[in-house]
Amino acid sequence: MSGHPPVEAVVFDLDGVIRHWNDDELDEMEAAFGLPPRAILSVAFSEELGPAAVTGRLTYRQWMDAIRSRVLADHGDGVVGALDAWEANVGRVDTDMLRLLSAVRSKVTVALLSNGTTRLRRDLHVLDLLDEFDVVFNTAELGIAKPDPAVFELVCGHLGVAPAAALFVDDLPENVEGATTAGLRSHRHTDPASTAGFLRSHGVALDGI
Repeated sequence: MSGHPPVEAVVFDLDGVIRHWNDDELDEMEAAFGLPPRAILSVAFSEELGPAAVTGRLTYRQWMDAIRSRVLADHGDGVVGALDAWEANVGRVDTDMLRLLSAVRSKVTVALLSNGTTRLRRDLHVLDLLDEFDVVFNTAELGIAKPDPAVFELVCGHLGVAPAAALFVDDLPENVEGATTAGLRSHRHTDPASTAGFLRSHGVALDGI
């Protein structure tokens, strides 16, 4: 686009963009154990546990053990199976976005920036996603999480690109705002078509998409 340097890197979020959680199935699973919908999720991403997990102050194991302790204290040992199923779940990959990733990567550097736990790389391996990115940035390893503008500045520094030469795609408006504040051209993902349109509008050719 006029007034901007050429795009040198595109940074993608993971959850809600590349990976989707099977929330309806998890709701049904929790209901089968007598739990209200999203009961485990609400504990996992409470103010006490969520930020600590995605900035590495808690390891994945410590985080999950704390979740188990709290849920079992509230609902009893009969919900252990629900916790086991929740922990085993790794979501599913959006294959349309995977094709888009490949097209972008043939033109510029593609990075992942996820508010992940210390289990993120294991999940990416299970989902066969590790090799889909040039660089993986996990906030649990960086010690700072989205939407803090500082994490975007840190990522651009690692990539060796100016924020103005990077694009960012995320499904959460607060993360898009944080990236924009840091100087990246940013887009709120709703579907592959809209994200492809955003990329093209900034000069990223998408052969075959």
